[in-house]
Amino acid sequence: MIVNKLKLLIGGVQLRDGVVTVTDLLGRILTRAGLYVLAMERGYASTIYGAHQYDPLVIDEKPPQSWGDTALDILVALDYDSNPDAKDKPNRDTVLRHARHLKDGGVLVYDSSTGEIPTDALVRRGIKVFPIPARNIARDELKRDVVKNVVTVGGLFRLLDFDRDMTHLTSLLEERFLRKGREIIDLNLKAARRGLEVVESVLSAKGWADVGYRLDPRPQKEPMLLLSGNDALSMGAIAAGCRFYAGYPITPASAILEFMEEHLPKYGGRALQGQNERESIRAALGASMTGVRSMVGTSGPGLSLKVEEFGVSGMTETPLVIVDTQRAGPSTGMPTKSEQGDLFLVAYGGHGEIPRIVLAPATQEDCYSMMIEAFNLADKYQCPVFFLTDLNLSEGRKVVPESVFTKHSVTIDRSTLVRAEDLRRNGDYRRFQVTDSGISPRLVPGTVGGVFKITGSEHDEHGFVSTDPVIRKAQVEKRLRKMETYLKEDAKPPQVFGPTDGLVLIGWGSTKPVLLHAQQALNAKGIEVGVAHFTHLWPFHTAAAQPMLAKAKTLIAVEGNFTGQFADVIQTYCLLPVKRIVKYNGLPIYVADILGGVDQILRSTTDVVRIGDAAPTPVKVSEGD
Repeated sequence: MIVNKLKLLIGGVQLRDGVVTVTDLLGRILTRAGLYVLAMERGYASTIYGAHQYDPLVIDEKPPQSWGDTALDILVALDYDSNPDAKDKPNRDTVLRHARHLKDGGVLVYDSSTGEIPTDALVRRGIKVFPIPARNIARDELKRDVVKNVVTVGGLFRLLDFDRDMTHLTSLLEERFLRKGREIIDLNLKAARRGLEVVESVLSAKGWADVGYRLDPRPQKEPMLLLSGNDALSMGAIAAGCRFYAGYPITPASAILEFMEEHLPKYGGRALQGQNERESIRAALGASMTGVRSMVGTSGPGLSLKVEEFGVSGMTETPLVIVDTQRAGPSTGMPTKSEQGDLFLVAYGGHGEIPRIVLAPATQEDCYSMMIEAFNLADKYQCPVFFLTDLNLSEGRKVVPESVFTKHSVTIDRSTLVRAEDLRRNGDYRRFQVTDSGISPRLVPGTVGGVFKITGSEHDEHGFVSTDPVIRKAQVEKRLRKMETYLKEDAKPPQVFGPTDGLVLIGWGSTKPVLLHAQQALNAKGIEVGVAHFTHLWPFHTAAAQPMLAKAKTLIAVEGNFTGQFADVIQTYCLLPVKRIVKYNGLPIYVADILGGVDQILRSTTDVVRIGDAAPTPVKVSEGD
């Protein structure tokens, strides 16, 4: 019996079968039961309706190391209608796509409303199959098609010997629906009990006492929250004093706009949905010029449209936090698939040279704490600060202790702002004063005794437009000198795990959990591995990274792009050869990808391993994915 440790995948038709509704319901109930949930791979298509969707959950009584691999313990297929490729057969979309990943001895649950499907090959592998006519029960018995998925949830509870008295489910339903009337809650509970009864009948008919998996509630030492990266970074922004957010709907950043529209007004702030991407960043720049901490969020295509405004922020020395929730590009690319392909855009994008800082959180906890850091850095260095997440991190959900958001006081540093008393004491105010640090005094409009003058053209210390070569040289050097100060005072070195004198895996952003998981697996095989993980990407901290990386015999960067963009940065600034394991097919980097890539590099002379570059055998199921 495996207790409190499994990976479950729910699949079905997008925007019809309620895949995320089921995983959200399960995730919240399991979190309240003291278990840890990690759901970092959101498998949905770019089409609006009818395509395949899936959502895996890793469930454990301890925080899972990572999302692991494709292997599944339980597969739940919510599809119920006719197969679009074979009208005379039940829909097997989810089963065709994912059943091959079921472990021997695993469990398949599927909606058998249109008939049972062939499962002989799965049964020969010891997989226990549970057909549940969920849609028929909901439609014909309960007269409400909408509760069909709750039938399946009830069946899962019986399979896992969890919440069989419906205590946790009742609590969540009452919280959500009691204001709409008791009958809705009772209907859902009846649906769940019917699913439980169906599974009970299958167990009895097959003579199975159990399915080999069980979930037991655990006592919670402290309150826990199930959050996405977008939730966490939005909470961090509000805690950091952000009071203006502007965005334009774009996957996977739209949830930030929705969060801010709901919550920012409670703290005296405003959220704006611009008419387009450029209007959004211009609105945020305008708000920041008035002294309001401001943020704009987007993804790759929207970021491309904002490039001119990067320069405005850098030239006018206006603080701005820019969230880039990366997805597969270029152009429209794959809006609902993840990638780490925007590093060069945020580090080098734009004409001319401006100071800029690039941060890349690794976890939901980082999304919160590093967002607070991002706002302080933007204010101090008066420049754009890019906050790089990706679709898996931004939309992935994870159980996080509530204390992450409450145990530390938030420091808001606005020390470079000039007050009226400073003007009276110091006399002459020069907005773009040349200083040793590169950081000039900044005031906001309306400060008594000061003149607010700003321009996107080159200017002298007072802000008057100038093309004088001497002034130009001084101002360019002043602006870029801020990055020297940043490297001395605020840039953070990579986090190092394990030895660094042999094989070292290098990662940035959301790859950290899977790198640490792979490190453990490699160590178990007798391959000693270190991990160097970067969150502060630009300007690159050569002085901190180079001496450590130079000790390694072999450096392997693991990235979600084609070229190995961060590997190129390291080679350029550290003058060290870096091998690469890269993946760019839209899927997450799995532990097996890293293990296979390391093995291939160590056994051959190859410098680059491209994961998934061999075209798989096509499975004809449905269009749109």
